[in-house]
Amino acid sequence: MNESVVSRTDISPDTTVIDPGQQLDNNNAHEMVDAIGRAQAEGYRYVIIDMKNLQFISSSGVGSILGSVEALREAGGDIVLCNISEDIKNVFRVLDLLDFMTIAADVDQARERCAGKR
Repeated sequence: MNESVVSRTDISPDTTVIDPGQQLDNNNAHEMVDAIGRAQAEGYRYVIIDMKNLQFISSSGVGSILGSVEALREAGGDIVLCNISEDIKNVFRVLDLLDFMTIAADVDQARERCAGKR
């Protein structure tokens, strides 16, 4: 089983959900950047990153998300993280990024946050 497959599911005309798989690190951070970039190029303003399967994130993985946040926000959208384990949340806490990121409990709450920003 490939643990570093990034997959995407479109849930509305302007919102897509990306699942980074079990790991987001040097091996697949470029896949996350590509997936977010393609979504934005296709007109999606909101990207929900569903971390339900994510067990490990490296600094490259965090960077692959952070690099796209400002571009989406400048276009009137956002990246919303959801289903974050305490271990993954702690990585964002240590990097002092919890207040910078938009975080929701689950995909439904993330979808509501996106709808509330329209």
